[in-house]
Amino acid sequence: MNRLATRVGGAVAAAGLAVAVISATATVAAASGSPVPFQDSSVDGWLTFCNHSNQAVTSGSLDTQPFAWKLISSNPAPAGYRNSKSRATLFAYQPIKYVDPGDWSGSQLTAATIYSNPDHPVVQATYGDLPLLGFTQAYPPHWDGLVEIRMMWSGVGEPQLTTPYAAAVIRVSGSKWTLVKGGNASCSLGKGISVETILLPKKDYASPSPGGSRSAPSGGGSASPGGSAGGGPAGGSAASLAADKSAGGLSAGALVGIGLAVIALVWGGIYLLGWWRRRTAGAS
Repeated sequence: MNRLATRVGGAVAAAGLAVAVISATATVAAASGSPVPFQDSSVDGWLTFCNHSNQAVTSGSLDTQPFAWKLISSNPAPAGYRNSKSRATLFAYQPIKYVDPGDWSGSQLTAATIYSNPDHPVVQATYGDLPLLGFTQAYPPHWDGLVEIRMMWSGVGEPQLTTPYAAAVIRVSGSKWTLVKGGNASCSLGKGISVETILLPKKDYASPSPGGSRSAPSGGGSASPGGSAGGGPAGGSAASLAADKSAGGLSAGALVGIGLAVIALVWGGIYLLGWWRRRTAGAS
C-alpha cells in the first residue's frame, strides 16, 4: 500500500512538473509573439514603425496614407551608404512558400529618403506616398497573411543595393495590419527628409489625397529597389508603385505551385493504375 502511494505521489509530482514546464513555455511563446515561418538571410537589422508623434506603433489600417509615417532601422546602413548622398526607400514584398525571399514579388511604397543618422537610417514618408491597401490588392498575402517590409538602399552616384536590407514582418487581417517581427529602436534616433518634399510641388505631398488612398500598382514593369540613384522616386513618379520584380510571365511561386500539382497528379495516376491492376488480377 505504501509502495502504491509512493508511486501515485511520484506520478502526481511528475505531472505537476510537466504542467509547470508547459505553462512556462506557453508564457514565453506568448511573450515573444507568433513565430515567422520563413528565414530571410538577407535581413540586416529590424524596422521600428513610428507615428507622427515619434512614438513606436505595432498596428494600423491598410487604408492609412501613407502606410507608415516613419520607419527606423536597428542596424547601421551598409558600407558605402553612410553619407549625405545615401538614400533609403521602403518596399513591400509578398512571401511565397518554397520560393527564396530573393525571388518574391515586391513593390515600392515610398520615395527615397535622405537620412541624418547612418547608424539608424530612416525612411520618412509623406502624404504623397501610398497606403498598404494597393499592395495587398495586387499581391494578396497568401502565406499566413504575412507581408515583409524592406528598407533598401541607393545613393547619388552609387549603384542600387538590393541586399542586405533592414526588414519587418507584418500580418494582414481584414483591413488591419499587425507587427509580427520588428525592431525596438527609439524613433528619436534619426530623422529623414523625403525627396518628394524637394522635387514635387507641396500640393502633391502636404495632405492625403481625396478618399484616403491612391491607385494600386498595375502589375507590370519592374521594381527599382531603393529609389532612383539620383535620389528621386523610382519609375519617375513619387506616388506610383514599382511593379512586380519579375516582369511578365508567371511568377516563381506560380511555377512552383504548378509543378507540385503536376507531381501530385502523376503519383495519383500511378496509384490508381496499380490498384486497378491488383483488382483485375484478384478477380481473374
